[in-house]
Amino acid sequence: MEVEAARCECCGFTEECTPAYIAAVRAEHMGRWVCGLCAVAVGDEVRRAGAAEETAITTAEALDRHVAFARAPPRRLSAAAEDDLVAAVARLLRRCLDSPPASPAAPPPHGRKVAAGPGCPDGDGA
Repeated sequence: MEVEAARCECCGFTEECTPAYIAAVRAEHMGRWVCGLCAVAVGDEVRRAGAAEETAITTAEALDRHVAFARAPPRRLSAAAEDDLVAAVARLLRRCLDSPPASPAAPPPHGRKVAAGPGCPDGDGA
């Protein structure tokens, strides 16, 4: 099977794809090659903007917005925002470390049975 390298025009990610797939993606995105992640972002942009009929945008407009976003330089967090993030992570770690470990021998909550799949010993899938 023949494959070619295709570079995303939004984020720069390169994938190996068949020529037919590359053509299909380009046809869907106004002649531009867009990776799967960026294609989802463009679709989300269309849906988000189209929630109200008067704000609906085309795929081309959504693609232009996403390209501008993807190529924009990363924004620096303020010192206060960085401190808030560090404090939140520290609280999360303390909570995780302070809570007792789950007992592997503990029964399931509320007496529910855990189904064993067909690949498990003595499991029939039910």
